[in-house]
Amino acid sequence: MADQIQHDQNYILEVNDLTKVYKGSTQGVRNLTFKIKKGEIHAFLGENGSGKTTTIKSIINAYSSYQGTILIDGFDNKTPESKDKLGYVPENALFPSELTTFDYLYSLALLSKVPAKVAKEKILNYLDKFGILFLKDKKPVNFSSGQKKKVLLIQALIHDPELIILDEPTANLDPSARFEVFDILHDLNKQGKTIFVCSHILKEMEDYVNSLTLIHKGNLIYTGAKTKDLESIYYELIIKDNDEYKNAKNPFSANDSIIN
Repeated sequence: MADQIQHDQNYILEVNDLTKVYKGSTQGVRNLTFKIKKGEIHAFLGENGSGKTTTIKSIINAYSSYQGTILIDGFDNKTPESKDKLGYVPENALFPSELTTFDYLYSLALLSKVPAKVAKEKILNYLDKFGILFLKDKKPVNFSSGQKKKVLLIQALIHDPELIILDEPTANLDPSARFEVFDILHDLNKQGKTIFVCSHILKEMEDYVNSLTLIHKGNLIYTGAKTKDLESIYYELIIKDNDEYKNAKNPFSANDSIIN
């Protein structure tokens, strides 16, 4: 059993001096430091290629090597204790073609050491809560994008983590499904979960997040409280004095203010 490292107990996630640069490439992140308080909905922002996915994969310990330290509620992110506290929702997932929704979630719950009886009850409760109980015996490989996202959310929640990390949770979803996902996240946050959400679409997060981290080309630009609307923060810190955008009359497209 790993020891909990001495840390500020107000924070669920602490990333310190994270550096991960890919061999033969300049892409990655450099000396990235930020932390997230318990109970927040935290937005993780940056353009494509800024290092968001690299950071997330480092946090969930998907890489064999990187520099820096990452603590999840005081536990090193490589320890089993940290994994118990973390739920992860990827942007996309490949579902086994032979498994039903229930069988898929049940097998993952057992891998997470959730007792069999508890796992069955939780799966049925979440399927009902998310409005997809009728899909229990269907195969998620054939589901719509919105239905698949709900299955991934249940997968992340089944072991009752304190921190939920989501990578582009509304990608490929229609507007109704996008609003539904954020309503679910808001409800989870009210139940005490800390939400770390990476998204390109600023407006849909506007009413939910209370803190953010902004990175640009692998470097930290801002981390802290959300003091004004997200578009203004992004414009002032990334666009306004950047020669790359000097000819931009409107830094945001009409397509829901997507950062490209």
